[in-house]
Amino acid sequence: MQNILSFDIEEWFHPEIFNGRFSPENPSNFPATVERNVDKILAILQKSNSEATFFILGWVAENYPKLISAIEAEGHEIASHGYSHRMITQMEPEEFEQDLERSLTILNSIVRKPVVGFRAPTFSIVESTRWALPIMSRLGIQYDSSVFPIYHDRYGMPDSPRHPYIIYENLGKRIVEFPMTTVNFFGMRFPVGGGGYLRLYPFSLTKLFLGRSQKRNQQIIFYAHPWEFDENLPRVGLSFLSTLRHYSGIKKMDQRLQFLLQNFSFTSFKNCLAENPVFDHYLP
Repeated sequence: MQNILSFDIEEWFHPEIFNGRFSPENPSNFPATVERNVDKILAILQKSNSEATFFILGWVAENYPKLISAIEAEGHEIASHGYSHRMITQMEPEEFEQDLERSLTILNSIVRKPVVGFRAPTFSIVESTRWALPIMSRLGIQYDSSVFPIYHDRYGMPDSPRHPYIIYENLGKRIVEFPMTTVNFFGMRFPVGGGGYLRLYPFSLTKLFLGRSQKRNQQIIFYAHPWEFDENLPRVGLSFLSTLRHYSGIKKMDQRLQFLLQNFSFTSFKNCLAENPVFDHYLP
């Protein structure tokens, strides 16, 4: 199974850690960072001739449609990250449906191919939000990458399979789940493959975990956010733990991503699905 490269495209104030602190209705109130940081990511990918999936927040697509067109023009896949970056655990089914539908409507008005992929904000497909799956299927989602097979204070489905599987099926429609990468090490399960884990772990440990996955022919799903590449990321007062989680390791992200692209082979979800005969008929 191929390794997959992905980016969750949101502004610096969208992460759950800032929930309730900012109101994105008027983006002119905040310094804009997403365009310059996505440009930085695109340059790194172009240099290594790498193709990725970009899970775009509907809010970003609505405010920066030319950015979405630029991502697609570079040959990358466009998928949905919802519209408002609200965790599904904080929504009722009707709210989630409206949020996802709004995101898909905006994205499909910009890109050339139908959007069929989804990643929930803060990996919020958990046992209590399985009700979201039939809504996703009804709106045309054919694959998901929102499940993290770990215990975590905000997310996680520790009993989930650790390989791609069919998470939902009804009346001939299926959703393929691509769970986030984890590694079993000394009897414990560790998340690995991107985001805060790439920033916070000693890089020698990340390389050990990824090498272990590669030797066992386990798929690696890398993910990151544009703000994680921003050395001038706006500083906001947070608790010690939240500050550590959010701001640590940002200066190292460029170098670490480039190392991974030089030493591991990655592709997009779209290509992975198309090259797997079990899944290829789900794509338009």
